[in-house]
Amino acid sequence: MLASEVDPLGTAVAERLRARGWHRCGGDGTAEDGDAQPRHVFQVPLAGRTAEELWSGLNQEWRRNVRRARKEGVEVVVGSAAELPEFYRLLGLTERRDGFRLGRSLAYYERQYAALNAEEPGRMKLYLARHRGEILAAHTMITVGRKVWYQTGASAGHRREVRPSNALQWRMLRDAHALGADVYDMRGVPSTLDPAERAYGLLRWKLGTGGQVVETLGEWERPLGGTANQTLYRAFQAYLSRR
Repeated sequence: MLASEVDPLGTAVAERLRARGWHRCGGDGTAEDGDAQPRHVFQVPLAGRTAEELWSGLNQEWRRNVRRARKEGVEVVVGSAAELPEFYRLLGLTERRDGFRLGRSLAYYERQYAALNAEEPGRMKLYLARHRGEILAAHTMITVGRKVWYQTGASAGHRREVRPSNALQWRMLRDAHALGADVYDMRGVPSTLDPAERAYGLLRWKLGTGGQVVETLGEWERPLGGTANQTLYRAFQAYLSRR
């Protein structure tokens, strides 16, 4: 799809990188397999919008699911570091169910939570969706300045019909808006628009919030000169493709 808006600064930086021998990770720039951080992200604009406009920006399915969660008695609360092990357990279930692996340990999230909140209390929050006393979903949110990120989401495989993840995201969107954030960044989405692709489901779910896909500059690389380094670079790329 053609972009509806192009940032001239980003375009200029990309051109300068190419001119100096850099190229996008993942080869021709159409694939994202080489990126550790997503090049395509999904953002919901918040600046200048009322809470009512955020609600009307959700599509019909999202509004129905949020109402369903409310009717079923799903409770959304902000947790603490004590619930990080439960979040990590649910993340493991999500990774196995959806066929991906972030490769992060529980200690990673514990250090992140401690470090970010030491910088500024509330910079990283853990949101929990409970139903009948059980945590069915847990999402992390990070705030820096006037931007908020939904970082990582995890959910159980059962009782999904009560829509705990929709309830969580709606609460997080409202909290980000109340904080005065300009944008709510839902992080990575795939570049495919093919409904037959498994990854398309993630894009479809995020599209329901009424935001937009944003292509960032992404990750770039430039192998250093010398035969030994070039050989090492090719070997490393072969390892990544097999991994």
